[in-house]
Amino acid sequence: MNNQQIFFQAYWWLSLLGGIHCIGVAFYIRYIYHSHNNSHKALAMIFALIGFYFFTGLITRETTPIPIHLMLTLIIPVYFILMPLLYIYSKQSLYGNHYHPSYAKHFSITLMAALMTSSAMLFRVGINPKISDNAIQSLADLSQINMLAIILPLLLVAQTIIYFVLIYQLLSKFRKQLVSNNGLCLSDIRFRWICLLVIGILVNWIIRLSLVYLPFVIGDSLSLLAQATTRLSMLVTVYVFAFYGLHQITRAAYLRGVSGQAVPITHGNLSSQQILDDTEKAFIQDVIHNNPDTHINK
Repeated sequence: MNNQQIFFQAYWWLSLLGGIHCIGVAFYIRYIYHSHNNSHKALAMIFALIGFYFFTGLITRETTPIPIHLMLTLIIPVYFILMPLLYIYSKQSLYGNHYHPSYAKHFSITLMAALMTSSAMLFRVGINPKISDNAIQSLADLSQINMLAIILPLLLVAQTIIYFVLIYQLLSKFRKQLVSNNGLCLSDIRFRWICLLVIGILVNWIIRLSLVYLPFVIGDSLSLLAQATTRLSMLVTVYVFAFYGLHQITRAAYLRGVSGQAVPITHGNLSSQQILDDTEKAFIQDVIHNNPDTHINK
């Protein structure tokens, strides 16, 4: 076995390991960890999509029943779900039950991409499967085989930029509310967690654009090392998400326990409690009876 085969095997196992771990985290969030505003469902879907991204690394020419460039094109519309889910989860976590997402509005682009892809596959618009076995080394080679493989990633990048701007505006607005309210503890924990989640996904998007999309657009060959680097970066990010999330869950549970023990004193509590005991009352009565001023006033 030469070095290239060893590296390919390492890439295959990295994809499998990352996919299994992400699906495991998604299962834990969906069925074990529950939030009061059901935001955990969107978070579980986010990790499931990341796991799906890892599993795409297992697709090869030998394992796919159709030409690989057609299979990868069919997968692209699935990635349009990620950013709307991230926005919905962020707003649900910050504003709770006050926010009711419009799924039809957020996932309309995903539906359009899926319809575009299925129609192009069915009627072979912009797709030439007869030369799919040719080596694709540049954007010009790809344009002769599959125009959707150029159009869909560009739409995906545009959607990602738009939603990152929306999430940034959402976090900035909520940050101002935290400052005006002197920083509520549980709200601050949720805010920091969402910031980490958004930054982690943004960093991995930049890495993928720099190592995969940009070299391919300018005409460089797409190496397996670049693809492995993006998946390794995503796997490390998932571990950071998992450890930080568990730490924040423990911290939030501690704060809820402390706040539950500190019961505020209300007027009902004051009226039900005796301010003076019997000995103190008897002493005050003796002082009143023995004071001559009290007899004069009577």
